[in-house]
Amino acid sequence: MTTTTTTETTTTEATASLDTTTKTLLRFATAGSVDDGKSTLVGRLLHDAKAILADQLAAVTATSRERGFLGGEFDFALLTDGLRAEREQGITIDVAYRYFATDRRSFILADCPGHVQYTRNMVTGASTADAVVVLIDARTGATEQTRRHLTVVSRLGIRHVIIAVNKIDLIDYDQAAIETVENDIKSLADEIGLETPHLIPISALAGDNIAAASDNTPWYQGPALLELLETLPSADEDTADLEAFRLDVQTVLRPQGGLAPGL
Repeated sequence: MTTTTTTETTTTEATASLDTTTKTLLRFATAGSVDDGKSTLVGRLLHDAKAILADQLAAVTATSRERGFLGGEFDFALLTDGLRAEREQGITIDVAYRYFATDRRSFILADCPGHVQYTRNMVTGASTADAVVVLIDARTGATEQTRRHLTVVSRLGIRHVIIAVNKIDLIDYDQAAIETVENDIKSLADEIGLETPHLIPISALAGDNIAAASDNTPWYQGPALLELLETLPSADEDTADLEAFRLDVQTVLRPQGGLAPGL
């Protein structure tokens, strides 16, 4: 499936997209197992929201061609993987925060890593989120890391969870495969005490059900991902009773040596 980009994005458009003065703000994070397409999704959202400067777009286009990404296709993940180590390894290590806006809302997005050794970074990114988008590769379904991230989301008390079943173009938009993933997620949600999440079949690379409904999934009657994000209540708007206070500890630093007597 051919993916196209718009190189006419200007500095003015990108600046305007960050205007938060008259729009409600939603903080959300992406999560899920490694290689399920989180960074590609974030890049796609930024691109479709015209939050990418023209020179950055040109640089990523050139890098994608140099690396031979899918025969020269545009690698949306390069728009978010900022550390040199991330670009070289093709993975996300640290949490990358991005800002963009649509006509209806402004967003702060935390692109979280998927590798198990960086799970604590994912906790950091999700800890301030109003909503979390958990990606699942349609070909493999939920993995152990998917379960781990959903458990973290549940423990953090995040009320709005979206399951984005990604790479549906690689399974020929098979409805039965999506329904299998949906049933697995419902069982998992019941097991860990998570409210039944929204489920959206998407292709971050091809753009299916990202900003608008896709003609490739006529059997899906729900909103596109961006449409749903525009309607979710933020923490300031959500009137539900708050859970008991939690203090999340990411790292404990232990001093070397002993303490002086009497301390």
